[in-house]
Amino acid sequence: MDKTPYRRFRNVVNLPLVVWTIALLIYGTIMVSSATTGMSSGMLRRQLIGIALGLVPLGAAWLLDYKLLKHWTGPLLVALSILLISPRIPGLGYEVGGATSWLQVFGVRLFQPSEPAKLIFIAVMAAAVADFKGRIDKPRDVIRVLSYVALALVLILLQPDLGTGLVFVAIAGGMLLVGGLKARWFLVLGLAAALALGGVVLVDSALDNMAGSDVALKDYQKDRLLVFIDNTRAPQGAGYNLAQSKIAIGSGGISGKGLAAGTQSNLHFLPERHTDFIFAVLGEELGFTGALMLLGLYLALLMSALAIATSSRDLYGALICAGIISMWAFQILENIGMTIGMMPITGIPLPFMSFGSSAMVTNLGAVGMLLSVWSRRYGT
Repeated sequence: MDKTPYRRFRNVVNLPLVVWTIALLIYGTIMVSSATTGMSSGMLRRQLIGIALGLVPLGAAWLLDYKLLKHWTGPLLVALSILLISPRIPGLGYEVGGATSWLQVFGVRLFQPSEPAKLIFIAVMAAAVADFKGRIDKPRDVIRVLSYVALALVLILLQPDLGTGLVFVAIAGGMLLVGGLKARWFLVLGLAAALALGGVVLVDSALDNMAGSDVALKDYQKDRLLVFIDNTRAPQGAGYNLAQSKIAIGSGGISGKGLAAGTQSNLHFLPERHTDFIFAVLGEELGFTGALMLLGLYLALLMSALAIATSSRDLYGALICAGIISMWAFQILENIGMTIGMMPITGIPLPFMSFGSSAMVTNLGAVGMLLSVWSRRYGT
């Protein structure tokens, strides 16, 4: 048997990445279909349309030589800023879950700009970090790199969307780790972030008491943070969401109640069951076995992406992979963690599983970027 065609195929296609991506898409479609039982009949169709749309950026990113992105840092930075500030433009922004993070035109909700902005941010950060050739130590170098992170965070917090802001921080953290930021700087930045967060909460509480209304953090945002510390807080708000999620997952047992047979979701006790809390639906209907299968698929996906990163012929390609891995890993840990009370409740979607075209298109675009790095690892 002539192995030459197969070898050529493997040089262009990372088969494990494609296989695990398809498996997650199928799994996610099944769970969205089950979670939306009794809801609008068009939900599943919209999810399939989102997958179809996502094939466009996947193919485009795959065909595009990722190295070209390094020379487009300026235009990409402008595009990043426009995307993140666009929801604040009067008449364009649409509020969902307390954050004005969606775009609408003539009353029609289009997409969430912060989702494609994640991929642009990865390309921009990769270019900035790669310039230092694996060693970021001097204060001015650290400040220069962090200025890109600060710009993105400021624009995101104007919405305000703390969950998405955390995703950008996680992306930057993973890329800086691979890019050679010294350990002492991680310690300094972590300490500064903790102090800043504590200061914001204290100052915000004081200003709220004086002004009699929200100043910085919204009530729902503070509730989500406080519920993480005290699960009995806000029993009709964030605390209720967490309680119902735990009941759903706990009642699933080893094998679950069966697809579309979950009482917490079908009786509408579980909020946002097809989006933020899709894992709780999975836990109730497919049990520990189904959850373990999903975690296995995620591990395989991340390991495939890591293999592509190690095969990259340059630091820039490795950094792009590191950013995508960090994005996926953080969203997986945060989303699953919040459903069981181990992480604060946010609106972060579960990759390839949660209902929503914006996130789906972004995740498939990320797969295309990984394939671009893989197919050019020999300089082709």
